[in-house]
Amino acid sequence: MDPTSIITPHTTHPETAWLADLTPLAATIAAILIVTFLMQSRLGSALDAWLARRFTPPGADIVDPALRWRPPVIAASRLLAVCVIAALVILVILSRVGPLLVAVVLAGPATALLVWALLWFEEQRYVARIDAALPAFVGRLEAQVRTGSGLQPAIEKVIADMPASPLKAEWSWFLERLGQPIANGLLATAATVCAALRAQTPSRRHATFLGHLEIAIEQPHAALVQRIRAAYEAMQASDRRVSMLTTELSQMRNTGIALFLINVGITLYLFVVQNERFLTAYRSEIGVIVGAVLALVVSLPLIGGYLLGRAEDVTY
Repeated sequence: MDPTSIITPHTTHPETAWLADLTPLAATIAAILIVTFLMQSRLGSALDAWLARRFTPPGADIVDPALRWRPPVIAASRLLAVCVIAALVILVILSRVGPLLVAVVLAGPATALLVWALLWFEEQRYVARIDAALPAFVGRLEAQVRTGSGLQPAIEKVIADMPASPLKAEWSWFLERLGQPIANGLLATAATVCAALRAQTPSRRHATFLGHLEIAIEQPHAALVQRIRAAYEAMQASDRRVSMLTTELSQMRNTGIALFLINVGITLYLFVVQNERFLTAYRSEIGVIVGAVLALVVSLPLIGGYLLGRAEDVTY
């Protein structure tokens, strides 16, 4: 890499000034790495506690302390590594367009925003994996209980054949908590653990099934089989509806993408043809506001197409 490429635009002697600009940046990066290394355990514990609060849904505080659980969306160690890498990358980028002090100040909020987006993405991916695997799990569970197997042995047999996944992790936790002492001095029953898992899983579809299962557990075996079969058939019908809706709504999403690309193309055309006027107009004080509004207007078809193209059906 050419050393002169990392200097700031405020230097007057680029042939030698890159050393002066590199030294404080390197010292700042080294300080961040050293502090992270020395406080790794404390930072990990703090992030772990924050993740527990972040992924605790409303109403989960009424769950018995012995049945508290946090969805394994992301590990604290991985989140710490992501935070450090993101902070360093953002710091280097911002230091190239402005003073180092300003870059250090802005790196914190920018990193927080990036981490928030990452957590939202990981949570959505976690929920999507549960929702995709749930119908097959319920179908195999129904087949097991229909042969006369009890609920706990049936769950053990089903998850034994499952690959590692969020759904397997949640039901493994379910089996681990059966029979655990709880606050009222009794042992956790299947219905109690089922209610606790329903209150803490981030998947609405899974929570809906757990709500049906919680009621069916206390009923005779024939009613349990009937309810699980009804849930499985409803999930299959729901998947068929979602597939049909996705096909129909994909046209709206494609239209939004097409309109977005057309708007971007027109904007780029004006930038190339009227370059000086384009830059003069958007460099003014009012131009910044107009540019932000224009960017929002250009992005609206893309956002609208994405929102209109979503199909969700959890009722059964």
